[in-house]
Amino acid sequence: MKVIFLAYRQWSLDVYPSVAKHPKISEIVLCKSQEELIKLDLSKFDLIISCGWSEELGSDIVSKIEVIGVHCAELDRYSYGTPIQLQIIDGITKSKHRVFSFTYDENSTRAHTHNRLYSHEVDLDLTGNMKDILEQMTVTSKALFNMFLNDHPNIVWLEWASETIIRKKRSPDDSKLSKENLIKMNTEELYNFFRCLEYPYPNGYIEDEIGRLYIESVRYKKHD
Repeated sequence: MKVIFLAYRQWSLDVYPSVAKHPKISEIVLCKSQEELIKLDLSKFDLIISCGWSEELGSDIVSKIEVIGVHCAELDRYSYGTPIQLQIIDGITKSKHRVFSFTYDENSTRAHTHNRLYSHEVDLDLTGNMKDILEQMTVTSKALFNMFLNDHPNIVWLEWASETIIRKKRSPDDSKLSKENLIKMNTEELYNFFRCLEYPYPNGYIEDEIGRLYIESVRYKKHD
């Protein structure tokens, strides 16, 4: 099997060596940018594995080759971008990490997961700091992609439940915590807000007329 592996974030780049040595893969190319990807002749490959890729691939690519990725949410409402941040802010600590099928639908508002098809899943723990969560993302992505390759081509696709609720993708501007929201939040909510915006994401901050206070890292201890 000839594979293209898409990754640019460090946690996802750390997944690459494990996938590259899978016995079913005869050739693999690592792409770190969209520019590198569009230079390749897709007809010479069998599969694209996307890991932490933020750009839409579009119909020009997904119509020509099978594409899979990993999606770090159990509920459909988190299929529209920034799922880790939104789940943490919503107080979710236990979720799922899944292999999903990349398709493209110009009428869909979902990010990458334009359908709800997935083949494999494992548990994902969203407690701890972002460094801990991303380390877990690396480990679970290795497991998921190897599970997929082990079963390929006899993949059984499942479908997660749809929801009418939509949690919209966060933007860097959402990293600002207003004074109004600050005084309404308890310590655990503040912890969740700031920890989900630790490196490599746009750090959370509070601002007044003097300047901005960025919160790069947080620690929290709940009362007994």
